[in-house]
Amino acid sequence: MQKAFVSVPNDWLGQVTREVTNRRGIIEDMPSEGEVTTVVGVLPIAETFGFSNDIRAASQGRAVWNTENLGFEQLPPQLFDKVVGQIRTRKGLKPEPYPESYYSE
Repeated sequence: MQKAFVSVPNDWLGQVTREVTNRRGIIEDMPSEGEVTTVVGVLPIAETFGFSNDIRAASQGRAVWNTENLGFEQLPPQLFDKVVGQIRTRKGLKPEPYPESYYSE
């Protein structure tokens, strides 16, 4: 999990919050200082691939963001096969893991 801090002009706040929530992100806080609001959210790392390009597009390049590591959480069971398949495909492997018998011999 990663905690993301995205500072964005108020005119682009809606687009940035949409990017965070569309990636299974949870918005924890949105402190505002003048014309800039910082969106503080927690995102699964698997959902952050392409995040920088999408945030730039959503804010027309006006957002500044950074992240910090929050550790690990167990993947929800309903997403396990999908995420494992995507990772294996990205690494050039077939989407289905080998059966247990493959490793026990």
